[in-house]
Amino acid sequence: MDTMAAIRATFFEECAEQLQELEAGLLAMEGGQTDSETVNAVFRAVHSIKGGAGAFNLDALVQFAHAFETVLDLVRSERLEADQGVVRVLLRSADVLTDLVTAARDGGTVDPARPQALMAELSVLAGGGGHAAAAPAQQAPVAVAMPVEEEIDFVPVAVDFSDMFAAAGQEVTFRVRVQPKPSLYEHANDAARLIRETMALGTGSVTCHSDELPDLAELEPEGAALSWTLEITTAAGESAIHEIYEFVEGDCDITVERVDDEAPQLSAEDLDAQMAVLLGSIGGGASVPFADEPAEAEPLEQARPNVVALTPPVPSAAPAAAAAPAPAASTDGGADKGTPAGPVPTIRVDLERVDRLIDLVGELVIHQVMLSQRVMQAGLTRASDIAIGLDELEQLTREMQDSVMAIRAQPVKSVFQKLPRLVREVAERTGKSVRLVTEGEYTEVDKTVIERLSDPLTHMIRNAIDHGLETPEGRIAAGKPTEGVVRVAAMHRSGRIVIEISDDGAGINRKAVFDIAVAKGLVPADAQLSDDELDNLVFLPGFSTKKEVSELSGRGVGMDVVKRSIQALGGRVSITSRPGKGSLFSMSLPLTLAVLDGMIVSCGEHTLVVPMTAIIETLRPKQNEVKPFGGDQRVINVRDSFLPLIDVSRQLGYRRDATDAMAGVAILVEAENGQRSALLVDSIQGQRQVVIKSLEANYGRVAGIAAATILGDGRVALILDIDAVAASTRFENGIAAMAAE
Repeated sequence: MDTMAAIRATFFEECAEQLQELEAGLLAMEGGQTDSETVNAVFRAVHSIKGGAGAFNLDALVQFAHAFETVLDLVRSERLEADQGVVRVLLRSADVLTDLVTAARDGGTVDPARPQALMAELSVLAGGGGHAAAAPAQQAPVAVAMPVEEEIDFVPVAVDFSDMFAAAGQEVTFRVRVQPKPSLYEHANDAARLIRETMALGTGSVTCHSDELPDLAELEPEGAALSWTLEITTAAGESAIHEIYEFVEGDCDITVERVDDEAPQLSAEDLDAQMAVLLGSIGGGASVPFADEPAEAEPLEQARPNVVALTPPVPSAAPAAAAAPAPAASTDGGADKGTPAGPVPTIRVDLERVDRLIDLVGELVIHQVMLSQRVMQAGLTRASDIAIGLDELEQLTREMQDSVMAIRAQPVKSVFQKLPRLVREVAERTGKSVRLVTEGEYTEVDKTVIERLSDPLTHMIRNAIDHGLETPEGRIAAGKPTEGVVRVAAMHRSGRIVIEISDDGAGINRKAVFDIAVAKGLVPADAQLSDDELDNLVFLPGFSTKKEVSELSGRGVGMDVVKRSIQALGGRVSITSRPGKGSLFSMSLPLTLAVLDGMIVSCGEHTLVVPMTAIIETLRPKQNEVKPFGGDQRVINVRDSFLPLIDVSRQLGYRRDATDAMAGVAILVEAENGQRSALLVDSIQGQRQVVIKSLEANYGRVAGIAAATILGDGRVALILDIDAVAASTRFENGIAAMAAE
């Protein structure tokens, strides 16, 4: 990748971040949060995208972004009220801006009618300023246009004329005193580089002061005993000097002063000429004469807004609304900028490198387990030096693995931020009023899970709006508000992430669902199904309650795709519904697709892994606790509760005859839906962390098996899918505990 392509890729990465910031800010404004900080964050996002797009000659993107930020500028200057109508236009503008960025990145196109229509709406909000769309791509600090007819209160402003002389081409000599603090070097800054950058502005001399340098024996290695005085003659102006040191102000004591104490005495004519040149350079050619009497104003119909931007030479505590967006950090020389006082510094790393690191750590875990097992087979005691060293190695490996996995952990916010746009689009197409509520957006999960979560979540949101929510008229008839509510929540539960999508619609019409399933031949007409089983018929392939095919649904695909996608991630999805109250879809997914803590068990000649997150306890069954049920099935009495006793060896086809319950071990597990059962295995080998290997990708899907792993002796062990095994048994036998009671 050449340099320009790399810069372009970085620009679009930053665009993605800015678009997320834009979406979050606009949603906050939609909720009534129109404080200056929120509005300024939205404005900066659009302004930054526009500035970068101009560098790559993305004219369509620049023109639309300029029209967008013109309205935002009016909002932040409180000349336009951010009511619901304005915010809705801004939200739709954000959608179009996202499409334009995507098209520019991927080489696609956007229907010109969409941005043109919204630019017309933005122009109306801006007061009909049709010139907004044709503004240049690059603009120096954001300025506010002040019409001549407005009455302006005059406020005296102190002006440093040294920059004005420099702007007119006159050189000025400055004396710069630099006294570093120890923190300058702690933050990896280089004083010599700062000095070189300063002297590059002109010509002069540098003096190093070593008066406070102690003897070698008393020298503090991390101290700062040297200081410098620079005398430089430059036409760049004092502000250029301050810009060099603005990022290390807290790490240095900097003073800048003119060598000649008095400014050159200029005649009135010379001063007029200097100011005319200065204002002409920053005001688009406008000149302002200096005279005792004000100049005669132009006729009102010819008056044009006079735009002037003043940038202070030294960073000040000016209000955020007047501050121009900070430039993007450069890739070179970053060490000289010190530690920022704002966000924590981050670094971009290719995902392939992180994946490779995770794979290597996984192999390290496997070999560490293998080494420990061989040491145990050699008969070394736990108190031996080798065994103690292996224990320490195991702890370090575990910490390393947790740290590497934390690198890939990301909040689900990135997925949730895409949902408001989806909800708006589906609501517009269906003619429904919908409000989206999100919870737990900072819940962290593996990046791979996040990337593959978007599609099933999109299907379920569409289903909730299109199928679940009633029309405004239907909601009024049912005594509900016209605005329907779709809630999306993420939470950690038992070592997994659970995402719930609920709505307050009509719920599932179970009779209609059953009739459709029978008509499509999905279930027999005499089937006796529970409410949960009726609700989950919507996940059958080809099932749809829509009679007409639309852009959103009715083609017989959707929810079955959701189920397969979730199962491919090692997760499961279920639905509960209350007629007239709404439905709740629940997706349970592993936090990571790389590792898990498991209990190693034996079933016949095979070794299996039971996820620790599902295990409640283990016990040795007694003769009076195990009861036969339904022919060759059994239940176990655990503290006066009868639970299905699942013979794992027989369930997976390892043996035909039933396992002797008294000779085995019962492992009490709890499924995601809260139902408990007991797994009967031959013995327990131990507990350890295992590296997950996809069985479906390397072999094929096996019922009751979630994945595979490699043991310390090099053998492959299968990881049980607790929910699948328990659900299969309940389907065959009914609810065993209820029948036993």
